[in-house]
Amino acid sequence: MEREQIEELFEESGYHALNSKLAYKVWLTGVWDEEDEDKIEAFIDAYSFEGEGIVTDDFLYHYRIFAYIHEKNECLGFQREIF
Repeated sequence: MEREQIEELFEESGYHALNSKLAYKVWLTGVWDEEDEDKIEAFIDAYSFEGEGIVTDDFLYHYRIFAYIHEKNECLGFQREIF
């Protein structure tokens, strides 16, 4: 996923502060290069990032947990919301 796409996801979700702080760093890690955009959107919508103090590593740690649960639910055929 390109940096501009990541910035757009944050902006559309209303996380302007996260956009300016995390978008570039997330893009640099390459973690979302091969990820499904719908899964990333679901993650951003499911979590609440109230604090301004979240760091990139913590953010991506939470994403990995979400992605794991999301994949397991798909394998088991669950169609309900995770959170």
